[in-house]
Amino acid sequence: MILDNTNNAHRRALMQHTACIEFTPDGIILAASQHFLDAVGYSLDAIKGQHHRLFCTENKASSSAYRSFWRSLSEGESHQGTFKRIDARGQDIWLEATYVPVCNRRGRVVSVFKVANDVTAKHQEAARKDAVLQALDSSMAVIEFTPTGEIINANTNFEKAVGYTNEQLAGSHHRQLCPPSFYQQHPHFWEELGRGEFKQGKFERLNSQGHSLWLEATYNPITDANGEVFKVVKFATDITSAMQEAHAANQAVLTAQSTSSETEQIAQSGLSHLQRVLEDAQQSAQALVEAQRLVESLNEQAKNINMITEAIANIANQTNLLSLNAAVEAARAGEQGRGFAVVANEVRQLAKGSSEAVDSITLVLRENSDLVTRTTQTMKQVIDRSESSQASISEIETIVNEILTGSRNVSSSIDQLTLKEAS
Repeated sequence: MILDNTNNAHRRALMQHTACIEFTPDGIILAASQHFLDAVGYSLDAIKGQHHRLFCTENKASSSAYRSFWRSLSEGESHQGTFKRIDARGQDIWLEATYVPVCNRRGRVVSVFKVANDVTAKHQEAARKDAVLQALDSSMAVIEFTPTGEIINANTNFEKAVGYTNEQLAGSHHRQLCPPSFYQQHPHFWEELGRGEFKQGKFERLNSQGHSLWLEATYNPITDANGEVFKVVKFATDITSAMQEAHAANQAVLTAQSTSSETEQIAQSGLSHLQRVLEDAQQSAQALVEAQRLVESLNEQAKNINMITEAIANIANQTNLLSLNAAVEAARAGEQGRGFAVVANEVRQLAKGSSEAVDSITLVLRENSDLVTRTTQTMKQVIDRSESSQASISEIETIVNEILTGSRNVSSSIDQLTLKEAS
């Protein structure tokens, strides 16, 4: 047997530099290198004479496939691949190994020699990556392209998003899914990806019915061992509903912005009108106050005229008495006093007319005085109401100012929100 030949240079090299182990044709352990022992966590004494199933799960060791495996080895058939095994701690390890049957000169298998390499870390990393890819494939729309944009393959989620089957997509170019404006705006899209440039963003695309849909996606260039891009993988999420909602919200913002601007203009116009009304009311109030002063002056003048008419009335009364006395004296004088009596009578008539005129004037002045008093009272009421109106207008002006300020604040907030939406 190879491992019993201590002079065999190949054996020494394998035992020194590789993880190797030797079995009988039916799987009993004969020998193992230190590298192999380190990989499985056993000592040679612990495994020598044990069956290979020591490194396998119970289900594996009891399966018909396992029995067939050792039967084929005993018949001279070699096996190679990556095999799951169990170490001394009961943990999974993965060995990339070759099982080689060793024959004697008559061609009978006398042992099985296995050379292995511990690839547990690589396998776990590959399994982790595969799990990530499986998770992405199950949750996202995934499509693969050549470096120039021809579609290689698309998963079920991508088929559902665009409404095409994988068979319909395979071999066609990426532009089939794009609106004409996309390549007008990005003429070097695939050249940049072909150079290894990563791309991400929100992209408008077309489904099988020609309707717009939005995908939030990343385009990921995949390179080979030489660093050359050999395909591009796109991971995408359908955000059409979110984009439609955002568009509706943006329209609502624009409508609110327009309404706020109109409200601001109306409030500004109303404020200007109120200011003019307030100025007119103040001028009217001043005019009323001046008119009230004039009416009060007229009232004073009427009082003065009343006093004058009273003086005239007194003079008329005195004149009337004097004329009566003169008439009496004329009567006593007889013929000589007749002419004087005529004059006295004329004077009495004049005094009587003056008295009557004074009475008429007094009546008219009294009526005028009443009218002036009533006018004064009415004007005072008007002035009071005017002052109340001015106060109300001032309050309205304050309210309109508050509306205007609030409208400007709303406009400012909407402008900021619009800028955020645009960015």
